[in-house]
Amino acid sequence: MQVNVARLVKDARCAAELTQAGLAARAGVSRGAVAAIETGARSPSWEMLSTIMAAAGKQMKIELEPLDDDVRRAVAAHTGDTSAADGLSMTVSLMEGLVDLEYRFEGLAAAAVLGAPISLAEPIELALPDGPEAVSWLAGLVRTGAAAVTPRGRAYPMEGVTSAEGVARLVELGEDGRFSLEFWLRTFSVRFVPAEDARRAVLVVGEHAPLRVQPLHEIDTTDRHAARVLRLLREQAQDARG
Repeated sequence: MQVNVARLVKDARCAAELTQAGLAARAGVSRGAVAAIETGARSPSWEMLSTIMAAAGKQMKIELEPLDDDVRRAVAAHTGDTSAADGLSMTVSLMEGLVDLEYRFEGLAAAAVLGAPISLAEPIELALPDGPEAVSWLAGLVRTGAAAVTPRGRAYPMEGVTSAEGVARLVELGEDGRFSLEFWLRTFSVRFVPAEDARRAVLVVGEHAPLRVQPLHEIDTTDRHAARVLRLLREQAQDARG
């Protein structure tokens, strides 16, 4: 955990109703040293920081807790919370025909549906099986006016997308093989994947429709907090399997 030393010192000084000069005099350091610490220009030693905080009437101490104990508490408190699955299942129930495809939600959306204490942030990653059924479903959704395909922020009419060339063009217009799909108040980041990849999914029962999500062991993220949560959930799943 990173500690904002500059903020700690300034808050302690203000709480003690001291000027930088007053705090420096009490701590036996120069006013310039206090000013440099409060602006982040200087990183004090533990001894100096303890002295300065004591001069402001604060006592410093270190408390140790088991690794990822904060994550364990968050996961435990989130047990039984199905809000992410229920909310996403409502959207799926409105996306007529999606449940008939071997799709899967991926990334942090999948983690949230699987019970991770992670917010269901957008865009929601959605993988569709690379085939005519998924392409036809996508084109139909757009033709009805219920959704808009917007690679790089521009609406795409979907004309000719039922052909392999049209799909290739759509993917080309996107970024990293993905394109945006806007449906009602949701935004999805969509990609086509081989059918066998889409079949590797965990079925989760939502309040309004079943959900297919990426298996826990396949989910990857660059978010440090989410990565810690996923690591703990994988450990718990492995322990449960014995």
